[in-house]
Amino acid sequence: MGKHSEETRIINRSKDQCEARLLAFDVSKYDLKNHVTDKEESLLVFHTKIVFSANGQRITVKLKNIDDHSTEVNVRSELTSNVLTNDRGVNKKNINTIYSDLNQEKTATQEQQPESAGNNQPPKTKKKMFCWGKNTSDVKMSMMASYLGGYKEFEKSIKGTLEIHEAGIDFGVMGPKFTIEFLNMKSVTIASTLDIEQNQAWQAICFKDELQKDKTDYQKEKKNKLVVTYQNESGQTQCIFRADNSFEVEKSVLKAQMLIQDLME
Repeated sequence: MGKHSEETRIINRSKDQCEARLLAFDVSKYDLKNHVTDKEESLLVFHTKIVFSANGQRITVKLKNIDDHSTEVNVRSELTSNVLTNDRGVNKKNINTIYSDLNQEKTATQEQQPESAGNNQPPKTKKKMFCWGKNTSDVKMSMMASYLGGYKEFEKSIKGTLEIHEAGIDFGVMGPKFTIEFLNMKSVTIASTLDIEQNQAWQAICFKDELQKDKTDYQKEKKNKLVVTYQNESGQTQCIFRADNSFEVEKSVLKAQMLIQDLME
């Protein structure tokens, strides 16, 4: 995990207003890499446009609706490399820049025009990456993850969002989505690449090219995968996910396992 800073503040704007501003946020310096939106909560992830990866930063912004006039905004800025041990204040600067942009009053000219990326075009609001059809208060945990195999309609690895809620787990990306309900789950196991390679049933459903990405012993031993055993129309099988969190991956996987086990009972 790279050097990071994090802060939460209340902004006196609606969540939609905050989100619109962030979608038009300084495109000359930042790339929008991920945008997940729902009625009550949204997630936006920016990467700085910088030549040297060791100096790059990732800014994760979480918006939580409070009421029509205020939003809880959590901003986390982190170096995308472990090479540098001192961020020289860039993380704090990123955080302050985000909050300054959200708090800034629009000029008269801006009031007459839609907020945009500076090219006289309306901001490109991305479609919802998922729409669970449930109240977001039911969501117990959300994490970035990769689907590695085991669900028959999904025939290749894909990155998305894994959410744990009252009824089961959802995995979704732009458009495609599937759900495994707790009633059909038998167990959930934390595993490494080595564990999967040593288990013939798991290895048979896991996409081989994904396992081959872990080349070093450290990568192969890392407990960053969830193996969910569940019942479908063909019998009992497994579905495998790899946590793609940028920090504290193994802690996130352990938390997810414990939460799923509690909700299965």
